[in-house]
Amino acid sequence: MRLFASSLLRPVPRRIRYPAWRTTAAAAIVLAAFAGGVAADAPTSDRPREIVRSSAGAAKPGLLYEIKTGTATVYLFGTLHVGKPEFYPLGREANRALTEAQKLYLEVNLTDASVTTTINAVATYPAGQSLERSLPPELMKKVDTALERYKLPRESAIRMKPWMLGQTLLLLEAARRGYDPTFASEMYLVAFAGAQRKDVLGLETLSEQFALFDGMPEAAQQRFLEDILTSLDDNQIGVHLDALVGAWLHADARGLEDELEREKSEPSLFAREVLPRLIDERNRNMAEKIAAIAQPGTTTFVAVGALHLVGPEGLIELMRKRGFAVRQL
Repeated sequence: MRLFASSLLRPVPRRIRYPAWRTTAAAAIVLAAFAGGVAADAPTSDRPREIVRSSAGAAKPGLLYEIKTGTATVYLFGTLHVGKPEFYPLGREANRALTEAQKLYLEVNLTDASVTTTINAVATYPAGQSLERSLPPELMKKVDTALERYKLPRESAIRMKPWMLGQTLLLLEAARRGYDPTFASEMYLVAFAGAQRKDVLGLETLSEQFALFDGMPEAAQQRFLEDILTSLDDNQIGVHLDALVGAWLHADARGLEDELEREKSEPSLFAREVLPRLIDERNRNMAEKIAAIAQPGTTTFVAVGALHLVGPEGLIELMRKRGFAVRQL
């Protein structure tokens, strides 16, 4: 899923904004691990069923759907890649569905031992290269200012490729506003599944997710980073992030779709070239994999970013078009 190099080398409009939530799940959880965080309200081995009982009166954050065909059931949950401690435990239906499921599928299997190797191979420069050597001096000055603002160690940061540093800075800005990747939905789900010794699998690989950004030419990656640095001073990031989180907390599919449509309507190269691959193309691929997972007699829990579920090209409509019976829980 590589981006068109010729398109990415065209100038990006200066008003472009890269919202803090427009990152992959992998980038958010990688940052959480980098920060040394722990899973959100991580269940211990004797707690999952207790959590199901205790969450009876809890609000139901995140969209949750039951998808059925014959004797196969897939529970599809829309995650948030950042969060707060008070978002947990999840609502009773989500906890019950995860308890019933035999397997948990995330966008990427973040328990895979190869994650660190993939990060080093794809998201960071090889030995002898660095941001300091690659970026124009003026852009490097802006990077240094951001590193100081977010207290990100320079030695680690300059090893990141421009696209990875850009996503990291966005997530750090989200954390500064109270939304921490260490409390991403995926962290809670992995801990819950682990406590019940369920298999955790991925619809995609980390390399596939990272290729969305790593496929950009170096010049385009630098422009991507520069625009993110500019956007960090734009209060609209906070406004739209609050709107997204609010919609997620209230299981508001219409509100989530509104946020997605707003992003798609931006007159930017990002909206024209990146979003179709980041959202629509991946939705089609994930729908195909979910259909293959729905084997007779199985119950599976699938969790992907909430924006993948909504809209006419979202997973819910794609699964309906495939003939699955779908209902929101």
